[in-house]
Amino acid sequence: MKNLSYWISKLLIPSLFALAGLFMLFTGLKPGKYQSALYVFSSFLMVAGSAVWILLVTGKLSMPWVRKYAALIFIPALIVMGGIVYSIRQSIRFEEIKVERENVIKNRLLKIREAQLAYKEVKGEFANNFSALIDFLKNGKTFVVKVDGNIDDTLAVAQGRVKIDSIWVPILGLKYIETFPLDSLRYVPFALDPETRKPSGEEFLLEAGKLETPEGLQVPVFAASTNYGIFLEDLLKEYGKFSVDSVIQVGSMTEPTTNGSWRN
Repeated sequence: MKNLSYWISKLLIPSLFALAGLFMLFTGLKPGKYQSALYVFSSFLMVAGSAVWILLVTGKLSMPWVRKYAALIFIPALIVMGGIVYSIRQSIRFEEIKVERENVIKNRLLKIREAQLAYKEVKGEFANNFSALIDFLKNGKTFVVKVDGNIDDTLAVAQGRVKIDSIWVPILGLKYIETFPLDSLRYVPFALDPETRKPSGEEFLLEAGKLETPEGLQVPVFAASTNYGIFLEDLLKEYGKFSVDSVIQVGSMTEPTTNGSWRN
């Protein structure tokens, strides 16, 4: 029993490292689940190092042999370790850039939503293309209620000393519309040609229509969206990752909501 405890204490840690290395090697070589060559190589070194460790503690391998050939294991291990650290730093930097760009895309989508809500307030429906939406922002008008007097003063209201008028004002002059990126509203920020790194002119996908509710009502809906691959494409060569099929969107064509896909 004493010998068993002794061997367990000696072999437990290297055995765990060996199992971890085998698992990494299996997942790295598994068909259909791509892992980098660095990942596969590091898992191979983990298995090899664990095997040498086990041979040492069991006395099957002498220390002089390890000293003689240590460079064959430790130099590649150091190279792989450096590569892993670099890979981790690259992943962190990629995530930072992704979040920065994602926030800009979210803000642009929220601007599109704000413009669509202003359009619907006047037109009764959402715009189904950017030309109509931008023309409305530049040249359209909307009703604004103008109050002359204190509307909370019931006596003044009763005596007719409070005047309420609805007047047409240009959309472009409204405070909430002045900061709109009118000429670039349709374009996806950071959509760059991966070769020239110049703007590719990719536009947000803009849809609009009506959705019938269970009660038989026709509810105007819209959706504006883009793919993560479009505004992260130029990072593919350097970082080698992004989810091409992931979509970021505001509004919906299948439910009456103007929320973003991030639920704002």
